[in-house]
Formats: sequence, structure tokens, C-alpha cells
Amino acid sequence: MLVTLVLLVACLHLAGLGSLATVWPAHSSPELPVSVRLHQPSVEALSTSDLLNKSPAPQAKPRKHLPRTATPEGFHATPSAVLDQPVAASSSSEEAAIPAAPAPSEAPALATPAPLAPPSAELTPPASTPAPVAAPDAVEPAVSVNPESLAAPWLAKAKFVFPAPLKLLYDVIGESKGIRYSADGELVWQHDSVNYKMSLDIRHVLMGSRSQNSIGELGVQGLLPKRFGDKYKQEVAAHFERDKGLVVFSASSTPQVLQAGAQDRLSLFVQLGALLAGTPELRQAGQQIPFQVVASKSADNWAFQVDKEELLNLPIGPLNTLKVSRLPLKNYDQTAEIWLSPAHGFLPVKVRIAQANGDVLEQQLRKVQAP
Repeated sequence: MLVTLVLLVACLHLAGLGSLATVWPAHSSPELPVSVRLHQPSVEALSTSDLLNKSPAPQAKPRKHLPRTATPEGFHATPSAVLDQPVAASSSSEEAAIPAAPAPSEAPALATPAPLAPPSAELTPPASTPAPVAAPDAVEPAVSVNPESLAAPWLAKAKFVFPAPLKLLYDVIGESKGIRYSADGELVWQHDSVNYKMSLDIRHVLMGSRSQNSIGELGVQGLLPKRFGDKYKQEVAAHFERDKGLVVFSASSTPQVLQAGAQDRLSLFVQLGALLAGTPELRQAGQQIPFQVVASKSADNWAFQVDKEELLNLPIGPLNTLKVSRLPLKNYDQTAEIWLSPAHGFLPVKVRIAQANGDVLEQQLRKVQAP
């Protein structure tokens, strides 16, 4: 009996000590410091389903002196390429990369083009290339035109001598938003004395390429374009519907009235050359040549003026040229200067185009080949 009583008292004593230990922490063994490491997941790695399906794990009560995680550094977007080719930005934080804004608002610092090759001897077109062809008087114009109502009155006395088929290779130098770049250009002109086709391609290793093409007929009014295409990423085109007297655009539902003597942005170069080759009286300095110019999305009236004869030192060598300039008819008009070479059928051997915002594109003849 006594033994049972002693055991009961011992058990009660131990239970009381155990309850005290849950209220006051023991001081005999000091608490070890707790190291907490926070991990910040990536936005891409943590999906919505993860947030919904995972219940939050219990967290320990933070102490006053726990280390804080560093704020993620910001990212810098890579500048876009010229000619509307955005480049994806690179990010070191959890934010998704934002594509750079299209050119010309941002452009990469492209290398300054190397100096042009020193002038060499003038290159004569290959002997196998056909001679220039004059517009036959017997060919009837596609549209019956009253000379007194012409938008381009010079058409009434104009004669045309079309250049022989050629391929012209250019060194292209441009400047956009103060950044210079260089590219390669190629103009191909072909005809069979009845129909013509021509194309212009400008290519850059980073910016990609842009191409324009024009097809149509040859007649007493010079070039009669049927279709003009302008392609960068995707092509947009203008169609010359002469039977209806309209220009129809693939990118617009609103056609425009087609004027006599109208040209597109590419055919105008050969039209000017063929006109000056066949009508010498129009080569006088100060002579003005107005006509309608059709782009891929609109049409407008342009006027060119004959400036002067000029000797140029080009990558192909020294050439005698006749300079023709576009006259600005309204504020912020694009300016264009064209140097035509009589030795090459009055085809353009140098072209300089400047925008009102300061952007410039210049192409200089480097080589001549058969098409």
C-alpha cells in the first residue's frame, strides 16, 4: 500500500514539471539562430493553376532582424532595327521582355559605312545589250487624251527614247535619326519594245530588304504602268485601271482619279530619262516637268525641274550627268535629287532622297550588268 502511494506521488510530481516546461522555455540550452532564405519565383514559372491549387504553407513568425531580399534589377530593351523590325528585349528580372518600338523612333547604332571605292574608268554597257528603243509613233495611247486638258501639258510635244535593258548596282548610304547605315541596291530594267518590267531592291544584313516593282506598257506617252508593288514584310500594290480612269489600292477602299502621264514611285525614274533622251528641248535648265505620282496607298502631284549638267565621281568612276530635282509643292514634301547618265540611256546613276525630319537615303552607281 505504501509503495503504491509513493509511486502515485512521483507521477503527479513529474506531470507538474512537464506542464511548467510548456509555459516557460528552458534556459539551460539557448535557442539556435534561425536562418531564413526567401526565394522569389519567376512570373513565367508560376502559373494561375499553381496559385489556385497550392495551399500556402505555414510560416514562422518573422523576427525583427531577418534579412530582406534584394529588389530585382530593371531590364533594358534592345533598340529595334531600322525599317520596322523590332527586336525582343532582354530581361534579368521576373518581368516579361517588352518588344522595342518600331523604327524610325529607335534604330541600332549601325557601323558607319566604309569609304566608297576610288573612281575607276567609266563602264560602258555590255555590247550584247540592245540599243535604246524609241517609242514608235504608230502605237496608239491606251487612253484618248485631249492635249488641252492634260495634267502634264508637256506630253503633247514629248517624245521618248527608252534605255536598253540593264541592271544597275548601287552603294546605298542612309541616315535615320542621326544614325548612319549602308546597304546594297539593285535596279533592273527590262522591256521588249511593247511591255516593260522593272524592280528595285535594297538589302541590309540587319534591316532586311525592301523591294519595289512596276510593270506596264510602252507607248507614245512613255511608260504606262499597270501595277506598282511595294514590299516590306508584306506587299501592298496600286493598280492602274485606265479603262475606268482610276487608280485602285490594295490597302485602301478609296480609289483616286488617274491623270494622263501618271507614273508610280519607281517608273518615274525611267520616264524622266526616256523623256529627256527623246525631247532635247526639255533639257534646258529651269524646265519644269509635272505629273501625277502613284504610291502603294495614295497618289499625288509632283513637279520636277531640270537643274544643270554635272560631272560626278561615283564608285563606278567619273560620269557626266544631268541633274533633275523635285520641286516641293507644299510644306514637309519629300525632296528628291536625281542624276541621269546619258552614257547609260539617261538611267539614274545617283539618287538622293531626304525627308522633312532629316532622314536621308542616297544611292550611287557601283556597277552595270546585263539584266
